[in-house]
Amino acid sequence: MIDKEIWAEALNLAKDQLRHGKVHFSELEVVTKSIYEKLCSLRCGPALDIEPEALKQVDASQKHEKTRKGVKCAICGAEFKSLGKRHLASHGLTREEYMAKFDVSKKDMSVKSARKTTTGQDNPLNQMYQIMKEFDIKRGEVKSFVIEKGFDGLKGLAAAAKEKNVGIVELLKEAEARDAKGNTKK
Repeated sequence: MIDKEIWAEALNLAKDQLRHGKVHFSELEVVTKSIYEKLCSLRCGPALDIEPEALKQVDASQKHEKTRKGVKCAICGAEFKSLGKRHLASHGLTREEYMAKFDVSKKDMSVKSARKTTTGQDNPLNQMYQIMKEFDIKRGEVKSFVIEKGFDGLKGLAAAAKEKNVGIVELLKEAEARDAKGNTKK
């Protein structure tokens, strides 16, 4: 028969472990039963032949790695941009404990992500501005203007200009001149 008072205490203790990240939600029932059994055994008096539980050994094949894309956790092998408190709490460790345990420096706990920005002639906003200024059109009309001239949007125009080694404005002027010749022949 279950002692409801001890069960309630065991459940509260298990919930505390869940709140502090020591236990996952899926393990709550197993942990509660384990705590209940230990509380019941303590109520009966001290057990003299208790052997301490063996510490979990870290798999030697798993080690902390810093790759180009991220950082691999030495415990579970999961890869992140930054190995933070939340993930380490799922292993029952703080950031400092993890760094000491696996001899990892603070800079090796995360990777910097490079952000590629385009500048100058390759910047789409700059290209739009050049087209708007040169052909005296509004921003909302740029895409349809470029498509009307036979290009597949701004990217297609930029690719064609790069291929011919000319500027986008020059390429559009050539297309406009072709259109003018085509209209006069008809």
